[in-house]
Amino acid sequence: MPRKKGLEYFSIDTDIEINDKITLIEAKHGAVGFAVIIKLLIKIYGDNGYYYDWNERTKLIFSRRINLDYEKVDEIVKDAVEFKFFNKEKFEKYKILTSKRIQQHFIHSTKRRKIVELKKPFLVLNNQNEYILQENVYIIEENANKKSYKIREDKIREDKIGFLDFVYMTKEEHKKLLDKLGKDKTEDMIERLNNYIGSKGKKYKSHYFTILTWSREKIEEKPVKKPKYFKTEDDKKFKPMPPKFKEKIDKMRRSKILDG
Repeated sequence: MPRKKGLEYFSIDTDIEINDKITLIEAKHGAVGFAVIIKLLIKIYGDNGYYYDWNERTKLIFSRRINLDYEKVDEIVKDAVEFKFFNKEKFEKYKILTSKRIQQHFIHSTKRRKIVELKKPFLVLNNQNEYILQENVYIIEENANKKSYKIREDKIREDKIGFLDFVYMTKEEHKKLLDKLGKDKTEDMIERLNNYIGSKGKKYKSHYFTILTWSREKIEEKPVKKPKYFKTEDDKKFKPMPPKFKEKIDKMRRSKILDG
């Protein structure tokens, strides 16, 4: 099951009604403006968690679901951007709805998750923000949605980089593995560790030393078990004769020879 991006629920500040940005929206659009903002926050936190794509398709779907005129919704959103409730730069450049407060709340709400991925171009928070510096926060490039072996993101804290879904190490550690094991074996060991962590949920203090340990372990050859059955020329299966039964037959044969 894929990891959920958004939140199951979110909190609303008790002073939201006296927030100047909200007050301006309500002054121009009334209670409808306030309701649209709340509905948009539900979409933002529920879908991607810290932003919401705002294009022709999403405008139409959103307007239909809240049963409000398309032009009216678009007008309210544009005013919310002008009143700085949503970040204007990200809205004009990437056609998304987000803000510093939204991103802070999302990161704070996901602090118990193992990994929180944030798209670098969409970030309003700077690299040294206390929320960005959380241990589980990773920054990914805009085109990093496709899974591949390539370095997925730079981790600001501890200078670690991520490989596949669950493997992390510093650039120096990765280079040492390439020097010691070669490219093919390094990729193979990273993939094995990634799959193992993903399936078992195991935690390791150092993925670098885990891979080193695994690579040094020798696989012992298991002794070949004797078959329970042996095959004859006509490919029929027979069980091997029990030793006690074989002794009785040999004894009978010997007695016949003596009698004869």
